[in-house]
Amino acid sequence: MEYYAHTEDKRGIWEPVIKHLNEVAQLSKVFSSAWNAEIEGETVGLMHDLGKYSELFQKVLKREEYHVDHATPGALAALKKYKENGMAVAMAIQGHHDGLQRGNHRDFQTSVQMRTEVSKLGKKYSCRNDSQLLDRFYADGGSLIESFKSDFPEEYINKRYISAMLYVRMLFSALVDADFLATEAHFSRIGENLIFRKQGVSLNPRIALDKLFDYKNYLEKNSNANISINTLRNELFNSCISAGGNAKGLYTLTAPTGSGKTLAMLAFALKHALTHKLRRIIIVLPFLNIIEQSAKVYNDILGSLSDGDFVLEDHSLVEWPEGEQMRLLAENWDAPVVVTTTVRFFESLFSNRPSACRRLHNISKSVIMFDEAQTIPPSLVIPTLSALSEICWRYGSTVVFSTATQPAYEFFDDNVRKYSIKGWKPSEIVTDRLNLFGKSKRVEVNWKKERYTWDKLADAINKDTQSLTIVNLRRHAKELYKKVYEEANLYFGKEASNIIFHLSTDMCPTHRLDVLNKVKQRLKDDMPCYLISTQCVEAGVDIDLPVVWRALAPLEAIIQAAGRCNRNGRKKAGIVHIFLPSIEEELYPTNDYHYGAIVVKQMLEEGDIDFYDTDTIRKYYQRYFEIARLSQKEDKLQRAITAVDFPEVARYYRWIPPIATNVLVPYQPEIEVFEALCKEARKGDITREWLSKARRLSVGVILNKNSNISDYLEEVRDKRGDPTGWYILVNSKAYTINTGIDISEAKPEEFYVT
Repeated sequence: MEYYAHTEDKRGIWEPVIKHLNEVAQLSKVFSSAWNAEIEGETVGLMHDLGKYSELFQKVLKREEYHVDHATPGALAALKKYKENGMAVAMAIQGHHDGLQRGNHRDFQTSVQMRTEVSKLGKKYSCRNDSQLLDRFYADGGSLIESFKSDFPEEYINKRYISAMLYVRMLFSALVDADFLATEAHFSRIGENLIFRKQGVSLNPRIALDKLFDYKNYLEKNSNANISINTLRNELFNSCISAGGNAKGLYTLTAPTGSGKTLAMLAFALKHALTHKLRRIIIVLPFLNIIEQSAKVYNDILGSLSDGDFVLEDHSLVEWPEGEQMRLLAENWDAPVVVTTTVRFFESLFSNRPSACRRLHNISKSVIMFDEAQTIPPSLVIPTLSALSEICWRYGSTVVFSTATQPAYEFFDDNVRKYSIKGWKPSEIVTDRLNLFGKSKRVEVNWKKERYTWDKLADAINKDTQSLTIVNLRRHAKELYKKVYEEANLYFGKEASNIIFHLSTDMCPTHRLDVLNKVKQRLKDDMPCYLISTQCVEAGVDIDLPVVWRALAPLEAIIQAAGRCNRNGRKKAGIVHIFLPSIEEELYPTNDYHYGAIVVKQMLEEGDIDFYDTDTIRKYYQRYFEIARLSQKEDKLQRAITAVDFPEVARYYRWIPPIATNVLVPYQPEIEVFEALCKEARKGDITREWLSKARRLSVGVILNKNSNISDYLEEVRDKRGDPTGWYILVNSKAYTINTGIDISEAKPEEFYVT
């Protein structure tokens, strides 16, 4: 009997199991060779679909059976053959469709024994006779290595559970990416030849460095910054180039805002990749950051090096559901430069799902740069640092934490060593002799003692000609924008819409970039300009205003806000006002954010805060971590890690609530693109190209029973009718040119987009 892995492609060719196993094994072997685990990589590929050597699974292909588990039989075969050295292989096989499950010895071995006909997930096992499956595999020409040595048992026995789980995830990543690529190639084949998706081009750091120097020279010739600021930026750039030749490992890059960290980080990364033959550069930016602007800079520098995606942006706000089509469409980060968010990066690092873990193997042998690295929630610090330490020493990468407000994470070294043998001992890239913070003082800070209502604040804002105001909630930004706009309208009339601007994550990426470009042009022309924003403007956004108003917030947020003031040193000093909203509006987006604000209040009671002083920043973080520790509830994440429970770890390792939904919005200047995307979506034509375009017109929305916006949404489903995790905002009145999503003027029955 011929056993098949997949049904017919477009030309009617069915794919035999043995052919698919060999294709996956070769890819998985190459992927896992990056950390010298090629034997396990090849083995997991050869055994992952052993369960398809069964009559029951062949009925699945003929659509005569449904809900069949073909993964667990292969997992049991691997465990029986390789014993403890086969644990990681078996876990990866078991999870390659439904996700990694519980990995402690007792629970895992029980779960793969198949003592009942139906699994806990309600699926029938394709075959409970693993020996019969292996016999059919061998009869089909398959062969397996007799034994190998895995690093997983040692990490597990020594209770370094984060290291042990990461070992499984990396092998799992190599398997699922190989499986998805081979499956995709089968259904894309031309004749007998498999057609694989185009591979990412190779990073050539020497040529990329030449491009970077050309770009830097261009900026210097056209810079409007004063000489002292340009000198400071050159010193940081040169320091990073020099440090790029250092050994691989953990680094910090501590430099003030506005000192040119974006280019300096890239300089270090390219020089480091050249020195150590590393494969890619991964830039990780805060979730609330406008990362499109940073990605544009990297594209401007390096985009001409390839016709394809030399710089890949991967920052969809949520993962897609685990439908087969969505798994195939997930990005695998094989581009030379990847720009992503902290949420995307870390929740992948602790995920149990195939599409989220697919990209992980490509972070090995990389330079991973965390811009504004102070944003780790306190409850996640130890697991996060442990995983990053492991990525460095076992998987051959270098990790850099870059920020103006470097947290005192070295205090957690002993805790990290419990989970990763090398602990947390980073080296600083910038030497003290550069005195960057002393040279970068260019603002005066005015710590306001009185509270401000939105009306009072609007009056104060309108007394200046140009300013930026940052508040803590999107609702606050909308309310304040409307107040400032109303007052400005009295002076400027219709022109107010070209003077008062709003920025928040209620606006899609294209909308936010358009607003920033308009603001920059107003500033360049020295015209009146007022920007009301949430925190999304604080990190990585190259914008320079003479006056900044900032609602009380954690110290790192205040310092980032100050970095948007007199950024290029064109004035003797900019003015930064720190104010308290009225008592009823003193609200914060998260508890951790509130803890930071509490520490700032405490320090202000002792006197004004000098945030150019690194000792002050260390003092702030020591107090912050202590308050956060005392405020922590039962540590469910820690219990899940100790239990090696992959689903529970993924559930509790969260930077943000896991309820944001991608909504495609009708941003008017891009309405033709929006309508084309809607047309494709309604036919179920969800491709990688569709997702790439849709990201730029999407907003992350929290949907719950109290979400009135649900009345304005149409769900997007794929060709099979499965949900994609995307929605279309079908009411054009619910998305405004001024503030993005706003349903206050919309009615469910009116103004539907056709």
